[in-house]
Amino acid sequence: MATVRWTADQILRRLLPEGAEPLWRDPTGGVVLAELEGGGLWVGEKVAALEEHARTRVAFLSRMGETLVPSGDTVVQDGDVVHIMANANDLERVNAAVAARDGEDA
Repeated sequence: MATVRWTADQILRRLLPEGAEPLWRDPTGGVVLAELEGGGLWVGEKVAALEEHARTRVAFLSRMGETLVPSGDTVVQDGDVVHIMANANDLERVNAAVAARDGEDA
């Protein structure tokens, strides 16, 4: 059963603009786990290409109700939620890089 705090956080994340609140932050506040904005633009591309383009690390994908730790060869599929680990001060840059993808090879 989910805690009240966790449930409230999940509801707020859905109401606030994407990327407004990281899913997890280390105790120092320097590293965050976050859902990637614009991850859907990468459908059909390998995780390695996304990581290279955004200069970040994909921690895991949520796919059809399950999670998986991808390899560089894993292909992003429609409906995947991409979760990244990043330095907190890099999060805006990473989101901008991913959202700016114009369909060309990264």
